[in-house]
Amino acid sequence: SFGPVLLSGPSGTGKTMAANAIHAELANLRLVETNGETLNNKLELFSILINADADTTIFIDEAQGMKARTQHILLTAISERNLYVPAGLATMCRHTIRLANFTLILATTHEYLLQDALRNRMRIYCRFDYYSADDLLEIVRQRANALNWEYESEDVLQIIAQRAKGTPRLALNQNLQMCWYVARSHDHDVITLEDVRKAFYHMQIDELGLDQLERSYLKILLESGRSSLGVLSSKLSLPALTIQRVVEPYLL
Repeated sequence: SFGPVLLSGPSGTGKTMAANAIHAELANLRLVETNGETLNNKLELFSILINADADTTIFIDEAQGMKARTQHILLTAISERNLYVPAGLATMCRHTIRLANFTLILATTHEYLLQDALRNRMRIYCRFDYYSADDLLEIVRQRANALNWEYESEDVLQIIAQRAKGTPRLALNQNLQMCWYVARSHDHDVITLEDVRKAFYHMQIDELGLDQLERSYLKILLESGRSSLGVLSSKLSLPALTIQRVVEPYLL
């Protein structure tokens, strides 16, 4: 098998694409995609591990969602290649199932939530970060050309890239896509600078790529100085968890 592999970094920076690329390069016959929270269901976890063979790649996205017990079972599966099934009502004996030499890929936005033992077991570690505007420009250009979406000038692509907060997913699936929709809504075959301006106006995204919620967050901090999460939650009328997971990651 190859790995195990740990892909860590912000959302939308290419971890899933990298996992699929690794799977393709290995020429494994079967790719099983799941997420950390789903595997907290033991039946789901056991089913995936038991049915995996040497030509299987198991890709676990949002791996930080796995509970400690789930992580321990997974660690045993890759270190010992054994799965210990708890005794049932009819017997007091624990069953041991020998596992195949499958390939494991974990992706996470919060690697510190993984247990040290599991994290240290990873043979290959790849850290993803936010992209530069120049890198995003090239990514946007390649996608536009691949889709045969014409644009008025290079300035169109530069604006799309600059307002993506360093994230390919936002640059492609949000910014570029919306600009094309706006262009087509005006019966344009080419994305113009005016189409781009209207697209970002409707999305309420400014020159820095910040949306209305992020600007409101920064305004509160500017006006009140240091604010607790509870105060921010109250003023923004949002759950604290939403602020931590949606608003703050890029700003901090």
